[in-house]
Amino acid sequence: MPTNSLAGFSRQERYRELAEAIVVKPRYKDELAGKNIVLVDDVLTSGATASACTKALKAAGVTSVSVLVAALVPRQSDGDLDFPVSGG
Repeated sequence: MPTNSLAGFSRQERYRELAEAIVVKPRYKDELAGKNIVLVDDVLTSGATASACTKALKAAGVTSVSVLVAALVPRQSDGDLDFPVSGG
């Protein structure tokens, strides 16, 4: 399912936007069932994409999902996650 760009979305908006957007195609379910999967992401902003991917993979029968990321955006309570507010 197509999604909007997540730039400028808050954490809650990102999770809501991706809630039903990521699914495993039925033709791959048998191949994935029982597997241990590693997802690789360059930057983890809110975790919404990794969470949606994990839910879809688990629903397809995957045994476990590990997520590896190169960088994390510092957690913020609200606001635009793409432009973190610096402390000081």
